[in-house]
Amino acid sequence: MGILEAIKKGFGVASKNLALIIVLFIFNLIWNIVNIALLPAGALPTIRTAAATPPAISPQVSLTVFAFSLLFILVSIFMQGGSLGMVRDYIKGGKVKLAQFASYGLKYYLRLLGLGLLIILLVLIAAVIAALIIAATTPLNNIVATVIAAIIAAAIGLAGIYFVVLLVMSPYSLICEEVGVIEAMKRSMRAVKKVFWRVVLLLLLLILIAVGIGFLLGILTGFLTLVISARAGQIVISVVNSLFNGYFGIVMMAAFMTFYFTLAEKEKVV
Repeated sequence: MGILEAIKKGFGVASKNLALIIVLFIFNLIWNIVNIALLPAGALPTIRTAAATPPAISPQVSLTVFAFSLLFILVSIFMQGGSLGMVRDYIKGGKVKLAQFASYGLKYYLRLLGLGLLIILLVLIAAVIAALIIAATTPLNNIVATVIAAIIAAAIGLAGIYFVVLLVMSPYSLICEEVGVIEAMKRSMRAVKKVFWRVVLLLLLLILIAVGIGFLLGILTGFLTLVISARAGQIVISVVNSLFNGYFGIVMMAAFMTFYFTLAEKEKVV
């Protein structure tokens, strides 16, 4: 299956799983509404308040927002596991049971958490090495050494990006093939390495589509916020963003999972 077919399949899966989109919409909306409730008026900009100086946020509020953000990330992993499990079921069998969402979220939680932490750790190691190289050569005041260090740091950065792209299919391998974290990473690297630029193109196209749709929605909701209060405008923006994120999140999951199934089938044939 080609890239455009995978994207088309993603939209098709999303349009036929409205119940799942509603679940993700509610989850995202809770996060956005809590943010609005915690932050002082004007901290979240609308068209009306975009040019205004945002109000100061107290350390207590910042700490509360940070704690809730951490909680949101942890719960997001549960939501990701449930969503991926259901998308897999629909692609493979043409139907899903919403009652299985929670069981999938719990089943894959620790593996998805471990996968995310491991990828973050590897990225941090690469970033630290690049930073240390720059820091070690800066005090020398030697242009040649600085240039060489910058080239090496850039090479490490590009290698890190390449490595992350190789791992982009890891969650789908983990869910679709019921394997552990390390095995999922290995299978993703094997599959993506053979079609690296096609995976990059799929990712870029989905990002461009998301940006395009988001831009249009932003214009529409922006004009609407001009005729209502600032706080009501923030709520409207939150509702629209939550709905879009829920819908397009399923589109991306389904598109990547469809493409992964194609790659996995080729691996089996070979």
